[in-house]
Amino acid sequence: MIETHHFSRRAFIAGVALLAGCSRKRAARYRAWLFIASASEKAVVVSDLASFQRSGSIPLGATPDQVLSTRGSVFVVCRENQTIVRIDALRREVNATIPLGGRIAGAALTNSGAILAVALSQPASIVLIDTASTKIVQRTNLPGIPQAIAASDNQAAVILTANSGSRDSARLTRVGIPKGEILGVSDVNAGALSSLDYRKDGQTIFVGAPDARQLISLSTDSGAVLARLPVPIRPARFCVDGTGGQVFVTGADQDPQLVIFSPYQNQVDQTLYAGSALYGMAVAPNRNLLFLSNPDTGDVTIVYIETRRIAASVRTGGNPREILIALSDGLEEYAFVVDGSSGDVSVIHIPLVLHKPGDAIIAEPPKPVFAVFHAGADPQSAVIVPYPASS
Repeated sequence: MIETHHFSRRAFIAGVALLAGCSRKRAARYRAWLFIASASEKAVVVSDLASFQRSGSIPLGATPDQVLSTRGSVFVVCRENQTIVRIDALRREVNATIPLGGRIAGAALTNSGAILAVALSQPASIVLIDTASTKIVQRTNLPGIPQAIAASDNQAAVILTANSGSRDSARLTRVGIPKGEILGVSDVNAGALSSLDYRKDGQTIFVGAPDARQLISLSTDSGAVLARLPVPIRPARFCVDGTGGQVFVTGADQDPQLVIFSPYQNQVDQTLYAGSALYGMAVAPNRNLLFLSNPDTGDVTIVYIETRRIAASVRTGGNPREILIALSDGLEEYAFVVDGSSGDVSVIHIPLVLHKPGDAIIAEPPKPVFAVFHAGADPQSAVIVPYPASS
């Protein structure tokens, strides 16, 4: 008779670390750092992904809410003290602090990384920051309170919340970059709006309407609604594939269903069951794989994008949420899964967990992770920064 036992997460991590120590020599070292915004430490925690271990922290004196990376710098959004902090990734030190003088609702980088667009809810405005000089190049008042923001190279889109106590729907405003001019305001007429993004070519904006259970596509030129697509989930998060031709959508209620949206055709391509309570997503574009976190069951589902078949399930334990996969010239080697509570990072060695192409899907227990290391507790956001080419 087989006897089962329940193990603590600490015992689980210890066991995984032991296994990883036996096998790590057969895997390539990944030359990059992981920067995690830790609310409990009020710092950005840095881990070296070449050795899978925490290597330091950068204290901020305020709670970091979001990290974004461009051109060797990490920009940190701190709502608590209404500032943006720039960190030199190589030196691991703060080299600029940008006071904004208002409550921050969200921030987004342009595709080139040249401009950081920041939406402020009080006063309601958008601030455009040159990431090279850290100077504010434009500040524009918005016709409503912003809730979320996305950016392309020449435009930013901002969700404006409905008026409190009214039946009004949230609206969408478009702002030009770099001049900051208001290009138009769209009445979406779908209740609350939760998330938004641009199509890869910047020609359309797609928005999630959770109350209406719709995906809505709008023209970036006119702001006109192009399509309203009913979906079985309350859309909350988007993840775009490597080509920009497919958008993966998970729901606000951590549904088991994954919606696949085609932004060029403005249609829902497929809805499939891809886990138990889907949350975070990441794409390995060279391997054409989609990774999905299941916080309720403590595992990660890997899906072949081309065939829409499950490639593997990986047991992380805990509360897996954000997933990061650093791009490389060859095939992606690792996926990094951040626990939403402890800040532990589970390392998935992708070649070790995949079925061979063409294998039938069979019921099997989730595979173990390659390694686990502790980063910053209560993580809010994370980003991977590769080593400089000369290092």
